[in-house]
Amino acid sequence: MEDWLKIKTEYITTDTSYRKLAEKYGIHRNRIAAMGKDEKWPELRCQYRDKTVTDTVETIGSEAVDRAARIHRVADKLLDRIEQLVDTGDGRTVQPKSIRALVAAVKDLKEIQGVRSDLDLQEQEARIANLRKQVEKDTELVNEIEVVFQAGEEEWNE
Repeated sequence: MEDWLKIKTEYITTDTSYRKLAEKYGIHRNRIAAMGKDEKWPELRCQYRDKTVTDTVETIGSEAVDRAARIHRVADKLLDRIEQLVDTGDGRTVQPKSIRALVAAVKDLKEIQGVRSDLDLQEQEARIANLRKQVEKDTELVNEIEVVFQAGEEEWNE
């Protein structure tokens, strides 16, 4: 006796075809196709895939938010440490090497976070504007194409 639940589950949760299921379970392909049609297996497969993708995106999004929050916490701690080094008024000499190391760490975090300075953003906007101008020029050139027939009307009619 056929285990239809097992066959249905395998179809919905994998990329297998009715033909491959028929070969695997020793059932005629038309019988599996009829069962699949009656129970709407293709639609269930789409729903399963959509749910899987949604769950994956939510998991990745949640992990990204957690990672970003951790990066912000570490950056805040580094900035606090730099402030402590700079604000020391107890007569201790601040070692430039210590400050350089902390500043480098903050720069690395800034790069990881994708934080851009105002100048970086302005440069990017200028590049985008330049690309738009180039596209407009190319479009104008395409619109200005003129076709000229060198032969006379009699030659074209032949």
